[in-house]
Amino acid sequence: MSFDAAVYQYSHLTVDHQRHQVDAALTAGRIATLGARYIPRLERRAAALLGRAEAIAVDSGSSGLVLALRGLGVRPGQEVIIPEVGWVSMGAAAASLGAGVRVAAVTETLTPTWEQIAPLITPATGAVILAHLRGRPAPDTPRIAAELSARGIPLVEDCAQAWGVTAAGRPAGAWGQAAVLSTNTYKIIATGEGGLVLADEPRMLGFMRAVAGDTRQPTPQAVWRGKSRMNELTAALALPQLDFLPTLLDSLRALQQHVISALATVEGITGLAPATAEDTSQSNGSLVGMWLPTATHAEQAADALFRAGFRCWWPGPGDLHTAAAWPVQPEQPVVDVRRYLDVQIPWLPAGEHAAFAHQLAATLTAALKESPC
Repeated sequence: MSFDAAVYQYSHLTVDHQRHQVDAALTAGRIATLGARYIPRLERRAAALLGRAEAIAVDSGSSGLVLALRGLGVRPGQEVIIPEVGWVSMGAAAASLGAGVRVAAVTETLTPTWEQIAPLITPATGAVILAHLRGRPAPDTPRIAAELSARGIPLVEDCAQAWGVTAAGRPAGAWGQAAVLSTNTYKIIATGEGGLVLADEPRMLGFMRAVAGDTRQPTPQAVWRGKSRMNELTAALALPQLDFLPTLLDSLRALQQHVISALATVEGITGLAPATAEDTSQSNGSLVGMWLPTATHAEQAADALFRAGFRCWWPGPGDLHTAAAWPVQPEQPVVDVRRYLDVQIPWLPAGEHAAFAHQLAATLTAALKESPC
């Protein structure tokens, strides 16, 4: 069965509204950051979504990570702890400031718990980055945030993949001293490139605005400034998608529930994420993850899904989302992340949800039966 109505690039669902706002920005002649109309709106909306004091619109989530660490005062000689899974720019942000990088092993949630982070903390620890991955929250966020706060160590939440995600009843991105969102092409809100960095402390926010390129923003002393600002056209693309986000999440979660229920019957899947259809409320609905017996099972299942027309991600060799492709790896891995595989949930008319889930489960069942492992 072909699902011709499936939309994987969610930004396509609001393209007419995006085009209208881009036309308005072009007509007004204000397409840079200064004097913009849409950028401040996007910043206010993003800050409200995460419950933060302010958001600063930037040219990428990667730039946002650098600004967050710089705003927190991370400097040469310090160390930044990052998770084993996440985009490579987490470590690159720390290294760009002359800090060392330590990697915390992840569990089957694809995120570390406090038990993996605690042994890495030393007097040199300048910050910890915690990533909410694959449209789901890092489950141990409240404890990690509390333990770091008690030690005076700042927490940065990488929410690039976590638009609309909640952690223990609060938005992902509301727990640390700073949070970063992304509007890269592959995110739920997609503008090609773009991002936002969010925080609460006024001096930190002012400093980040200044070094991001706001020439109107003073600093207590002279500092090197760069340019990592978002342009007005990017914000114009993002706002209609943000308006549509609640509707999109409802649709994705509904299909996600069908998929989880169907995959729960597939022999050979050793774990699902979210684990049950009832656990979808904290996710943004965009993905369903699964653990398979071996990395070979996962690779072969990913190949079968791809050939059947499903979109999936398998963290195989060379994938820059995994520490195996970075200069630094965890000292004691907990799981083999190559056993993990996830499937993207498209926007699809509700009447096709059950059939989509059934075909996905059938494809996986056949692939796992054929696996020689």
